[in-house]
Amino acid sequence: MLLIMLGIAWDYYSNINLFFSAVFFTSILILWGITEFLLRRYKIVLSSRLSIILYLILIISASFVWIKVADHNRQVHIEKTKFLELYAWENVVIEGLIKEKGFTAGGKRVYTIDVISTVYESESSIAENYRIRLYDDKPGRDLQNGTELKAEIQLYAFPEIRNPHDFDYGGWLHDQNIVAHGELVQLNGNSYEQKRIGWIKIREYVQNNIDKLFSADLAPMAKALFLGYKAEISDDTKQHFSRSGLSHIMAVSGLHVGFIVAPFWFIIPFLWTRKWGKWLGLLLLTFLLLGYAGLTGFSASVSRASLMAWLITYGKLFSKVRNSINLTAGAAIILLIIDPHQLFDVGFQLSFSAVFTILLLMPEAQRLIPIRYRFGKTGALATLVLISVVVQGGLFPVLTYYFGEFSIAGPVANAFVIPLMTVAVPVGLFFSVLPQIFYPFTTYAVFPVEWSLGWVEGVAEYIGSSDLSYFSFTNDSGLLFLLWLILILLLASSRIPEMKWKLLICVLFVLNLFMLEQTFKKSGDPVLRITFLDVGQGDAIHIQTPSQKHILVDAGRWSPGYDSGSRVINPYLKHVGIDEIDAVILSHPHADHIGGIVTIIENFKVQKIYQSSYAYDSQLYQNFLGKTDELDLPIKNIYAGDQIELEENIRIYVLGPMMRSSNPSNPNNSSVAVKVVYGDQSILLTGDAESQQESKMVNIYGDFLKSNLYKMGHHGSRTSSTETLLEIVEPEISVASLAFRNRFRHPNRDAVSRVSKFTQENYFTSLQGAVVFESDGKSIIKVDWK
Repeated sequence: MLLIMLGIAWDYYSNINLFFSAVFFTSILILWGITEFLLRRYKIVLSSRLSIILYLILIISASFVWIKVADHNRQVHIEKTKFLELYAWENVVIEGLIKEKGFTAGGKRVYTIDVISTVYESESSIAENYRIRLYDDKPGRDLQNGTELKAEIQLYAFPEIRNPHDFDYGGWLHDQNIVAHGELVQLNGNSYEQKRIGWIKIREYVQNNIDKLFSADLAPMAKALFLGYKAEISDDTKQHFSRSGLSHIMAVSGLHVGFIVAPFWFIIPFLWTRKWGKWLGLLLLTFLLLGYAGLTGFSASVSRASLMAWLITYGKLFSKVRNSINLTAGAAIILLIIDPHQLFDVGFQLSFSAVFTILLLMPEAQRLIPIRYRFGKTGALATLVLISVVVQGGLFPVLTYYFGEFSIAGPVANAFVIPLMTVAVPVGLFFSVLPQIFYPFTTYAVFPVEWSLGWVEGVAEYIGSSDLSYFSFTNDSGLLFLLWLILILLLASSRIPEMKWKLLICVLFVLNLFMLEQTFKKSGDPVLRITFLDVGQGDAIHIQTPSQKHILVDAGRWSPGYDSGSRVINPYLKHVGIDEIDAVILSHPHADHIGGIVTIIENFKVQKIYQSSYAYDSQLYQNFLGKTDELDLPIKNIYAGDQIELEENIRIYVLGPMMRSSNPSNPNNSSVAVKVVYGDQSILLTGDAESQQESKMVNIYGDFLKSNLYKMGHHGSRTSSTETLLEIVEPEISVASLAFRNRFRHPNRDAVSRVSKFTQENYFTSLQGAVVFESDGKSIIKVDWK
């Protein structure tokens, strides 16, 4: 298993193509054959040693070739559907079958459709099969799984990573074999549901049963905990489960498969005594696991757990020698042969890391329970807590790498929840699959299960809403994974002296490497890092000073259903490892510059807020002021001539707005403009200042405005970045923050032409996504973060 994983990981870090990888594999295969069959006749010892080494390399190279083939097949399919990119933001007509229905985080209905033909404006048709994801927010239209339809859709541009540490939505779509996404515009002709029975229909039937059996408040929770269907669960609830360490009971996986299979183990002794009992038991087990996997949509986590449970239970039924670690490794090998890309799936990593951690550490952890309690009820409860501690500890590097948070309340929360879930999941699922004729009985019998679900949700909310239930940690080092792995092996071999001392030396060695790595990172040349985040039609700029202070200039945009703070800025800052912002500068109170500020001040400790004095009458701005009063945050109105002092190496000069008795009619001309100076380099940020304010700054400051990097005013608007300003600034680099599709038709061609006369490099967040620069005080260079 480890060698196969190594070969797959090799593909991730190498650029070798399929041809050369196949040549390498063939060469190793020939050499292995020579040592195994020819050299053995003359040099037995040498042949044995060489053949073993070559055999190990052969496994690595075979898995390397296998994922190369999988990469090639996926790329061929993507290339065959590349024509769809030519029709981005245009309408086409498709025919296909709805395979899956769900909801987005914003509440839109979303359908996964297998397309069989596509018709374009020219009435030409392409009979190419592909899978597409469609969003639908039309009231009253609710299509069901299994529906055949003909529909007009608007194709979207295929998503790409727009900001550092963004979720790779496009990569996720490709992992699901989805090659396009768009909006369902209208249905053409009659759509009808297929009558044949399949897993789609069965899942839908069980979900409908749950809606009828459970109250409206708890039915979404029942679907999540029984079937792993989380589309109807709010983001707040998901966060509570994550921070309380209970997210694993909502992500249906090995724990749930264990709940389902556990009752089956009670009948194994009965099956042993019957002639065909073992084979009957194996058949029942297969139907049980296949049925549950089908109800959960054959999710990767349930498929993995079902395969492991089948292998382990097979060994129990037929009295085979059972090595749980090797059985788990065997399941991993089978799944990686089916789809080698699963190795990079966070679910795969979490589930197998958890299982291996339990198998390796629990035998030693249980020794901590006194022998007189170990096999009683007290021992069972202590074992439950220990399992939670062991799993949480074992998953630490994976959780912090992907999510930047680690729950410390998991053991306590699991002790309150798991005993109930052991009964509630199999019983609740059993009632949910019963036909409707049993409703008079199941309606009353389900009350204890419903109470259990309410208890679970309450525990998650109570514990997960506390800031003490978790802590943030940024893991950006591969050495931490290696250190954690060797540490687990050390703990598992604590009673094997000849191994534990060797592993202890390895732990100390890797620990020193890790500390050296962190030291080098901190002792590197001090740099100023400035990140222009892609928040669409708005501004959000993060400045990290050489002494690790953090400044946020503007907070993105707000619109109904969208908040840059929660969608872009918050995840970015969390993953970078920031929990405190030293200064927030809001250029002016328009929604595309303060859109995410409420989210920011709710989730981060903000030392001080600097803003324009413009009194703006909007609900968003009033909400912001109310929240600052509630949190007692200091706000300062700043004007031209002020200076923001954060550290000695950085100077931040305020160049606008001018102090005046009355505000201009246009808030843009009251924008906070700042010049950030580090060494010989400077950055000019003017918010949405237009020609009126730009002219005043030129008259007052003259040559002092000269800067190396310039953010184009007002998203590249025609009324900003005037010739008068640019002749003084003479920027070498320019950046415009805007959306690719916007109703203002930014950037303006004349404005771009004016800026291009002076700059050597021009960047647009609408094209490049986030744009990142670093400066050592002597030069400014663009950093490739993708």
